[in-house]
Amino acid sequence: MFSLIKTFIAVYETKNFTHAAESLYLAQPTVSSQIKKLESLLGVELFLRKSKHEIIPTPEADFLYPRYLSILKEWQESSERVSQKENFREHCHIAASNTCAIHLLPESIPDLIERFPRVDFQFSMMNSEEVVHQLEQNKADIGLIEKHQQTPILHRELLMKDQLVLAGDPDSEFWIQREQTSGLRVFNDAYLKAHNLTPKIIEVNNNEMVVSMLRQGIGKSIISCLAITEDIPWRPLDDLENRSLYLLTHRKERSQQLQDVAAFLKERFQQ
Repeated sequence: MFSLIKTFIAVYETKNFTHAAESLYLAQPTVSSQIKKLESLLGVELFLRKSKHEIIPTPEADFLYPRYLSILKEWQESSERVSQKENFREHCHIAASNTCAIHLLPESIPDLIERFPRVDFQFSMMNSEEVVHQLEQNKADIGLIEKHQQTPILHRELLMKDQLVLAGDPDSEFWIQREQTSGLRVFNDAYLKAHNLTPKIIEVNNNEMVVSMLRQGIGKSIISCLAITEDIPWRPLDDLENRSLYLLTHRKERSQQLQDVAAFLKERFQQ
C-alpha cells in the first residue's frame, strides 16, 4: 500500500505520469498501473487525463493528498525511531513569517536548544502563505505567522499582538510596500485606502529591505514596532488595530516532544 501512496504523491505533485515515473525510478506504465490500482481500491477517479502530458487532480485527490503525506511521514519517522532506538533524535522544523523569524524566534533559540537536547531544530523564513503550505504538506512541524490564514487541517492559536506603526520620513512622497502575499501589505493597503492616499509605491519582498530603506531616509511604511531602530522616525497609529501573530500546529497529534516545543513557544510569547 505504501508504494501506491508514494506513487500517488509523486503524480499529484508533478501532474505528469512521466515525470512522476522519473522521480520514482519506475517505468511510466508501472506508475499508470499503480494509480489505476489505487483508484480501483478506493472506487473513485483520482486524476482527469486532459491530454497525453497533462492531468488534473480530482477533488478526491485533493482531499487525500495532505492525508497521505501525513501517513507517509509518520511511517517514515516511526521506522527511523524503531531502528535507532535510544539514540533516536527528533527533527523539528519551525517555519516562520518574516517578523516572527527576525524578531521573535532568535531570542528563544538558546532556550529551545537547552530545553530539548534530543531535538534537531530547523528554522525557515518565508511569507505566511508559504508557512501554511509547508505545514499542510507535512514539510514543517510548527508555524509562526503574521497573517490570518484559514486551513481545516491545522490548529491556529493567537500567540501575541504586534503593534504596527508608521515609520520613515513623514514628508516623503514614496511609500514602501511588501509584495501582495505579505501580511504587512494588507495593513498598508487598508491604511492608504482609508486615508485616500495615492503615494508613489516602491515594492520590495523583504522586511529587512524595508527597514534598511527607512534607515536611509527613503520613503515611509507601516511596519512592526519590533523592527524599529533608534535612527528610524515613527509615530503610533491610533486608528489601526494591532496585528495578530499566530502559532500553527497540526491537528493530528504529534510526538510528545513536538507538542512540548509548541507549548514552550506558546508560553514564551503568548500575552
